[in-house]
Amino acid sequence: MLFKEPQPSRKNQKFFGMVSFAVSGITSLMLVATTTMAVEVKKAPPKEVGLQGILPAEVPEDLAETPEDLEGKWAKWGDQVSDLLGKLYESDLNLAQQKQTLGALQAKIKEAKGQANLAEFTSRLERRVEIADAVLKTLGQNLGTVKAAQIKSKQNELAAAVKALTKYLDTLQNGNGWVDYLQLKALQKELKNSYSEVELNDLLKSLKAQFQSRGALKDTEQRKFFNQKQFKDLEKSVNAFLAQSKPGAAKVNVSKVRQQLKSLVSNLEEYEATQSSHNAFEARKAYALLRQELEGGLGSLTSALRNGYFNYNLRVMVAEDFVNRLISDSTSETGPVVDCILGAYVTGNQATTTEIGVDFKPSDTTLRFDLTLSGVTNSSTSGTTSQATIYTEGHHEFWGGKEVSFDGDLFVTQPAWVKVDANNTTVGASTKLDRVPLLSKLGQKMAYRRSDQLRGESEAIAAQRVRDRVRPRFDEEVDGRITQSNKKVGGELNKRLRDNGLFPSARSFASTDSHLYIRTRLMDTGELAANSPPLNISAKDSVVLQLHESVMNNSLSRMGLEGRKISDQDLMAEFENSLADVLGRKVKLERPPVDPDKGPNILAFDKKDPIRIEISDNTLNIILRCGFEQKGETAVPTQIITVPLSFKVAGDKIHVTRGNVKSSALVKPERIAAQIARAGVVRNKMEKAFPNRVENAQVKAKLENRNVYLHITGIEPKDGWLTLTIGNDLTVEKHDAVPPPVEKTASVK
Repeated sequence: MLFKEPQPSRKNQKFFGMVSFAVSGITSLMLVATTTMAVEVKKAPPKEVGLQGILPAEVPEDLAETPEDLEGKWAKWGDQVSDLLGKLYESDLNLAQQKQTLGALQAKIKEAKGQANLAEFTSRLERRVEIADAVLKTLGQNLGTVKAAQIKSKQNELAAAVKALTKYLDTLQNGNGWVDYLQLKALQKELKNSYSEVELNDLLKSLKAQFQSRGALKDTEQRKFFNQKQFKDLEKSVNAFLAQSKPGAAKVNVSKVRQQLKSLVSNLEEYEATQSSHNAFEARKAYALLRQELEGGLGSLTSALRNGYFNYNLRVMVAEDFVNRLISDSTSETGPVVDCILGAYVTGNQATTTEIGVDFKPSDTTLRFDLTLSGVTNSSTSGTTSQATIYTEGHHEFWGGKEVSFDGDLFVTQPAWVKVDANNTTVGASTKLDRVPLLSKLGQKMAYRRSDQLRGESEAIAAQRVRDRVRPRFDEEVDGRITQSNKKVGGELNKRLRDNGLFPSARSFASTDSHLYIRTRLMDTGELAANSPPLNISAKDSVVLQLHESVMNNSLSRMGLEGRKISDQDLMAEFENSLADVLGRKVKLERPPVDPDKGPNILAFDKKDPIRIEISDNTLNIILRCGFEQKGETAVPTQIITVPLSFKVAGDKIHVTRGNVKSSALVKPERIAAQIARAGVVRNKMEKAFPNRVENAQVKAKLENRNVYLHITGIEPKDGWLTLTIGNDLTVEKHDAVPPPVEKTASVK
């Protein structure tokens, strides 16, 4: 061999042996280490408990800082709340620590109640704490028990539907044939005794197949009969029970529940920050999925959502004093008196003064009140018989009421009642003996005595005459007005609201001895509504109107502006038309100025949330997602534009001040300089469209035969709510109607 592999010497062999051993050892150590690392990588992460992985990893931005200028006790309060929030959101707390932290935050919220400068902050804080606490309570339940109760509920609904259908069929001549065909007796037996789950499911599957094949029945009458409501109710219950009985359906997927809770919380947080319709939809979707999974076990979560996100978003309070001043009316009528009373022929004149008012009544379900009537009739009459003539002055006071209630659709009245306090005073008398000087005074004295004897009876007759005249007329006039009101409200207004997609999904009407309360909610599937207002309504205020940003945004979403191009002039025209459709009368809005050379601005709205309203920190923000086009200018791509407006009422003036307009590109621009220029163009357009202005705080309204001047005393935007208050200095200018002719004036006799 030309080349021979060299053989190591003993010394070299020993060296190489040591090297080989070392290499083997290192290799083994590396293998062990690698294996250990691999095992560690594959090791399951620690199980999340409670709020871990559900709450955001950071404190929400609107809670990150407590209100400025807190002093003394409240500065310390703010520091403590900030520490607690940091622990809740940013620390890895165990379940007991989470509960303890939430309890401490709840105590801080309670401590701050009534502090005006903390109202908005604590309202935002309370929403988050309620949701977090509800999540813990939801997860803390025995979910298996919840699921078992859900299945039992479906079984009870099924049993009720079977019983109802069987009872209905028993009343029919050939009903027993249908009972046998659908095996209803066997089904009732299984549901009652629960002998065999397999047997019950087999019966239900067979029944479901019969429902599905009803269209194959050849007899038309049978098909029609099989489609009646009682059969469809049972079919619905069968399908619901079978869905719950699917393999795995009886178990709660805890991981899935946690994921849905995380989705709910994260979308609520995004909605808090942006009022995004997408996040509202996703939050409602997560809640719907949770209801499917845990129906009957979401009491705490549902309550928290109702308080913070499903609440009424339009509220009105009206004081009794205000309504009395608004509708107060006084009328005077005069007329002749011609009557026959107690055998005497009575003639003379009378004058009646009447006043109308209102008296609120307590009710938890309706607006309930009495329309009140009070007045006095003064009369001057002579009553003549064959023996004498009696001259009488009458003073008859009367008062009454008619109960009215309103449930949002219909005004309902009760019969009127009227009470009278009649007083007759004899002021003179003449008899046939007046011609006899010695007997004239005796005759008059006898006439006075007889008049006094009949006074009680004559006053009772006078009171009855007043009641007979006043009560029917009161009933007739009020019922006539109520009929008109029912036509305008229950018929026309509610129809217009429904036609425009603005009819409330929930309504509440209530009254006390002093106030009427109207609360409505505009919230469709996939939308959110309001939280509780942070402001307490003062009983001193005459009228308070509270509008939540959600009622504005949900209304705007029904205008269909998404993805459209429209001029600013046409946009205002659409707003006018939309308001006119709802109110049933023409509306004129102030329009932005038009450049005589370039013409109107063309707004190119985004496909998502083209116009939104956001209210916080004493500011109403109008947020536009649109681009601009105008003759002679380079088109501006879609921007997110925020126009802040603040309000101040000073005496009889309302000052509306525009803050700094912000504009940012929806899509990140390639050149920052280009966006800076576009933002400048947008600010210029917005400043022209929303100039600072001063409006009159006195608003004129027409009410039948009078002009009413309402004085706005406050406009306060806080925590999503715009609150308008109307003060007590109401001015009413009445235009008197032409009084009816004397011959048509009813008389009190």
